[in-house]
Amino acid sequence: MRRLFVMAAVVATVGVTAWVAYPPARDWPGIQQISNLVGTPPAKNATTATPGKKGGRAQSPPVPVAAATAVTAEMPVVLSAPGTVEPFATVGVKTRVDGQVSEIAFKEGQEVKAGDVLFRLDDRLIRAQIRQAEANITRDKAALVDAEAILKRRESLVAKAIVSEAATETQRSAVEVLKASIAAGQAQLEGWRTQLDYLTIAAPIPGRTGAVKTELGSNVRAADTNALVVINQTRPITVTFAVPQVDLATLRRALASRSEATIRVTGETMTETTGKVVFIDNQVDKTTGTLLGKIEVANDNEVLWPGQAVDVDLVVERRPGYVAVPSSAVLPSQTGMIAWVINEQGTVAPRQVELQRVIGATAYLSDGLNAGEVVVADGQLRLSSGAAVTIRDPSKSGTPPPARRGPPSSATGEIEPATPNLPTKQPSDGASKATRG
Repeated sequence: MRRLFVMAAVVATVGVTAWVAYPPARDWPGIQQISNLVGTPPAKNATTATPGKKGGRAQSPPVPVAAATAVTAEMPVVLSAPGTVEPFATVGVKTRVDGQVSEIAFKEGQEVKAGDVLFRLDDRLIRAQIRQAEANITRDKAALVDAEAILKRRESLVAKAIVSEAATETQRSAVEVLKASIAAGQAQLEGWRTQLDYLTIAAPIPGRTGAVKTELGSNVRAADTNALVVINQTRPITVTFAVPQVDLATLRRALASRSEATIRVTGETMTETTGKVVFIDNQVDKTTGTLLGKIEVANDNEVLWPGQAVDVDLVVERRPGYVAVPSSAVLPSQTGMIAWVINEQGTVAPRQVELQRVIGATAYLSDGLNAGEVVVADGQLRLSSGAAVTIRDPSKSGTPPPARRGPPSSATGEIEPATPNLPTKQPSDGASKATRG
């Protein structure tokens, strides 16, 4: 009996101590019973719900999320293939005459225009021959004037029988010989002048020069097989790609409509540019069963460089009637693909959607969402059905905001972030457990 009394006293002491030293313990059922036994009055606010609470428990604060508005868009049908960048035109510059290099008028890798001087060869000998040809023509012209005067006098004397007809014909032949000599001299002069032009080697096309394969003072010959320098035209530029032969009909439709293609260049950062399909080969490669196509790209900023390996996305068709959202807004779940929809009360609920295709940063849906509805694009991990959310400023969030509104202009469509002024209503007690994407 004494032992029981001691134990009861110890328990009562522990309960009173916990009641006084640790206020949250006052809600424990055991402590409440002990307090009733010892007659300790409960605290005034121990069981009274405080503002913002219900049933004595605090409600969760609104979850910050990034949001975007669903928009109506045309879903592009994309034909993807690896590609290779090739110059729009390439020329190996060679000399057409023999000579010694007297000047190199450009730097390796320099961008040149058509007609810019690249090399000059020693032209002293050619200029001397031109002067000689001009002198010969001047001599023959003077002789021709004299011969024609003699012929004229003889023709007048033949009528008087002072000069024979044979002498007149001989003089007439001399005049024709001089005329022919003058014509030959002029032709030779044009030849030397052409040779002089060849001694100045100019760029035949605009483009960027490669490595110079000769040196100042070197002798070059027209028979040399190696080019002095190679020029590649990079603006515009072409991208070649190959697709399976089963895509022939699709590729022909794309060529007929001059469809747009997106070219992606991998590196330290992903770079994209666009072009239009301009050519498909006239036969299928029998070895690989593929069909070659070409895309022309303006390449104003020289994003593409000859020889690069790139990825090509060719938009061959655009199908209307789809809803576009950022790809990050659509998540997998046990029941399929879902999106978290924000209602006018500022709370969220998961909704099953029908995902057709993801292109770049855009997901195209055929069912489940309507244009104008607001979906969560980032921050779904902390969401539960009926949870209140607040839309954070995309510029201050840790993730990049979804991009521009409207149907995509290329294979990588982008969606504008939503900025509705939604209330931050607290969720009710009936909020269900979170559905994780």
